[in-house]
Amino acid sequence: MTISVTLICKNEEENLKRLLPTLTFADEIVVVDTGSCDGTVTVARRYTDNVYFYSWRDNFASARNYAVKKANCDYVMWLDADDELPEAAVNKLAELKRTPEPADTYFMRYRMGQNGEYWFWRERIVRRCAKCRFNGFIHEAITPFGRTEYISADVVHTSSADHSARNLAIYQSALARGKRFTARDRYYYARTLMENGMTAEAEPILERFCRNVRAYEVDRAHGCKLLARISLTRKDYAKALSALSASVAILPPDAETCCLFGDVYLAVRRYDLAAVWYEYALSSNCQYGFVNGYYKLFYPCVSLSVCYWNLNDRQKAKAYHLRARTLRPTDSTVISNDKWFA
Repeated sequence: MTISVTLICKNEEENLKRLLPTLTFADEIVVVDTGSCDGTVTVARRYTDNVYFYSWRDNFASARNYAVKKANCDYVMWLDADDELPEAAVNKLAELKRTPEPADTYFMRYRMGQNGEYWFWRERIVRRCAKCRFNGFIHEAITPFGRTEYISADVVHTSSADHSARNLAIYQSALARGKRFTARDRYYYARTLMENGMTAEAEPILERFCRNVRAYEVDRAHGCKLLARISLTRKDYAKALSALSASVAILPPDAETCCLFGDVYLAVRRYDLAAVWYEYALSSNCQYGFVNGYYKLFYPCVSLSVCYWNLNDRQKAKAYHLRARTLRPTDSTVISNDKWFA
């Protein structure tokens, strides 16, 4: 089993200096530059002869497919320049290459955010064939095919850069050109609108998307959660509950969904029902779509402390507060709540 690692990049000189030396498992590295004006190409050529140039056309899938066409190994692995492979992941991938009967599609965890607690499974290593093709001009992905396996290893996204304004401009340009959006495109367009504070524009797109039974279940369930968040900010709690109920009708509730149910009941001072849902969050083992560890441990503990304080169970309230403080001792909410339990 041989692996070509492919990257598309622009002005990533410093990130490439960090990433490329770690790719010791790769049989081939393919770097596609999309218009750098720094030392990106010079750095890339220190580690590979396979450096190519691609004229950027606001289409990430097109650029990645160009990189795939330049690959020659059995499998293609894709990365971004600002990704990082921990040593454990590098060792796992070196071990994977000795697999006697390899799968067709391999998933790895993609971690980002504080302490990498926000993550999701991504198709990361794919057998090089006609089906190894990216779709989606933004948030591009390869449709998994054949036998799939999940690798207990992480790709860590190190950048905190905000690309929401850039992505919105690309979406709006595509719409102006009359580009036809797929259901997945509409979902991510709605998310981008929300990231840019345009919830009124995002809401009808999400409502239509969530009714599309042919769309991915994971995306529909998450879309319902986004609708619930919009309703929560408007204090339309009945509509928030309706959106959350639609989400759990698609997939079992993950920790974030449980916390959103809790937030609704907390807002209307039904502390008993809120506590039930926050406790469900602590016991939830659902790991589909976007997994946010914040809603698995810390947030429900803080919220349960509030619930039990209002239910006059000060012993439980303090126990959950101390648990939250153990998880994040410097968090502003924890520090603020300390005075209540002094």
